[in-house]
Amino acid sequence: LSSLERRLQQAPGDASRVAPECLRELEMAVARLDAVHENLRQRDAEVRQLRGVIDSVEQRLSALVTMVDCGYLLTDVSGVIQEANPAAARLLNISRKSLAGRPFVLFIASGRVELMARLSLLAEAGTPTDLDLRLRPRERQMLSVRTRICPVRDGSAKPIGLQWLLTPEGTATIPLESDEAATLEWPSV
Repeated sequence: LSSLERRLQQAPGDASRVAPECLRELEMAVARLDAVHENLRQRDAEVRQLRGVIDSVEQRLSALVTMVDCGYLLTDVSGVIQEANPAAARLLNISRKSLAGRPFVLFIASGRVELMARLSLLAEAGTPTDLDLRLRPRERQMLSVRTRICPVRDGSAKPIGLQWLLTPEGTATIPLESDEAATLEWPSV
């Protein structure tokens, strides 16, 4: 700025009269840009810190879901499996990797059409839904499971998926009241 100021002062005629005003405006613009840059730098640091917290929570949740003895599936609203824990893979007798992308109804022994028709209602439900299902694992005999289905919503409360907790018949479970389960919230960050 000082070099520009010297050049403008040396300029002939009108330029030397307009120069001080232009320099003041330019200095104010640079000051505003510096303030915006600092604000962006601070926000970037906050976003990086929050990303670290989110990554940590995701790792803990993933470890917890992996340790659970009951089968856990995450599907989209049409029932296509997105994720599965090891217990779900064992229950369905197929690798976790192979489960991803498959419609869950392929493993339903009876009532597939009815379940497919109910998926959108289950996704819209405000509370968890419990169903008794007969599963047909790959290359194994059918088995009965108690299934708790919870809708997954995005930030605007739009249904984006379903969580399925699969408990084989005869396995002890910890029942949750529907209202209690529906009000579980993530801790604030």
